[in-house]
Amino acid sequence: MNKQTEIEKDLAQLPILEYVFFKPEEIIFAKEVRDLCEGNGCGMYNTNWACPPAVGSIETCREKCQAYDKAMLFTTATEMASSFDMKGWMDARVEHEALTDQVADVFRRYDKNALILSTEGCTVCKKCAYPDAPCRFPECMYPATEGYGIMVMQMAPALNISYNNGANTVTYFSMVLFNE
Repeated sequence: MNKQTEIEKDLAQLPILEYVFFKPEEIIFAKEVRDLCEGNGCGMYNTNWACPPAVGSIETCREKCQAYDKAMLFTTATEMASSFDMKGWMDARVEHEALTDQVADVFRRYDKNALILSTEGCTVCKKCAYPDAPCRFPECMYPATEGYGIMVMQMAPALNISYNNGANTVTYFSMVLFNE
């Protein structure tokens, strides 16, 4: 049995909405995504190890991703009271990150060097050690897909994954890169 088959058995036990395996060469990188980070759209730019500039240039991120054999994109979707339910968005993100921890555990059983990318930068520590000291919890810190310059909005439909799961829902994405 191959590694992907074993991983899929383990993933079947988790509340993942959708997932797909693909080749890292299929990842869509876009300067526009990184520009949003640099414009400080989410407020995380230059504040932690999971976001730019700490993650490196888009080219560096591309090289990191393409050094792996395989990738997997997965989602969660959460219904909310309304599309303006900011507390619902944050709660859904916390749940997604907890699931990302579980997915990371699965992959790291098969490849201890798997690269885990997730949402909006790291919030593990109340105050990040960046830039004065190394990350205190590198095994828990997942760089943001957006910080890597990855255009999830275009990738999802190309990989037959729903980007939008309906009115009053929030969909979060994480990506895992691993070697077979």
